[in-house]
Amino acid sequence: MKTNLARLILACVAVLVVGSPSALAQRQLGKKKGPTSKLYLAESTGDTQIQNGDKIYAARQATAFDAPGTIIETKADSHDAFVYSNGTGMYVDQNTRVEINQFVQEPFRPVREGGADAPVEPSISQSNVFVSRGAVGICTSKLVSGSSMSYGTPQALVNIRGGKVSIETNANETVVDLLEGDITVRGGSTDLGGQVLTAGERAVITNGSAGQPPHITIGPIPPDRLQAIDDRVTIACNAKKTVTFEVIEQSANRGLDSATTGGDTGGDIVAKPTVPADLPNNIVISPDRLPGN
Repeated sequence: MKTNLARLILACVAVLVVGSPSALAQRQLGKKKGPTSKLYLAESTGDTQIQNGDKIYAARQATAFDAPGTIIETKADSHDAFVYSNGTGMYVDQNTRVEINQFVQEPFRPVREGGADAPVEPSISQSNVFVSRGAVGICTSKLVSGSSMSYGTPQALVNIRGGKVSIETNANETVVDLLEGDITVRGGSTDLGGQVLTAGERAVITNGSAGQPPHITIGPIPPDRLQAIDDRVTIACNAKKTVTFEVIEQSANRGLDSATTGGDTGGDIVAKPTVPADLPNNIVISPDRLPGN
């Protein structure tokens, strides 16, 4: 009896040993890593510095580069408009520093029907961005279920679930204006509840006194600031219309300005600048060909 039991145990162990590598391999194959997410520079005015890893680049319009770990820093009288490869537009105002701590996407297929400015992002994405100073305008597509978008500042944490948002920050306070959509504003990481803003509302988050968390005040957007805020966000929305993103099979790493990154992702995201559907048709007629001449 004991002999039969021992044989049964040995047989089970043998099955587990043989089967485990196969099961492990199946699990590994099932975990498909998404392509490296991209950031496309749609508009650039003035002097901007872009750092990616240990390399520093001058901003050049109509170029794309890996988004994760990128630091954007604009100088005085400068501004830029970017588009993430999930379709979100971001305007970066002068004297602003933006750090993209995380931006990842699951594999996706381009939405052919939507083209540029598609109404829904192409796949689940997670982004974590820090604005250490200055101002940004954000214009999102509709985020799919499971996506998350977080913008942090020295005083606040803003969870964006879609819409049009302006964030302005300095060493003393952060101002968050919501023109459209759904966001939650928290006074730092210790504020677990946060405040939900509705369209037309402003949250002002100020540094707390010694040992106290930041303080949040909610109110309407001041009418005299509405136009400037709307302009900031509109530029971000317009940037979305300038580019589409496609995924191609690519194994070579062409570097920052090529808009491609190699690796084991099974595909690379490539930025495709858009061409207006109706190109301008400016025909110049010589005066001597006009009637009466």
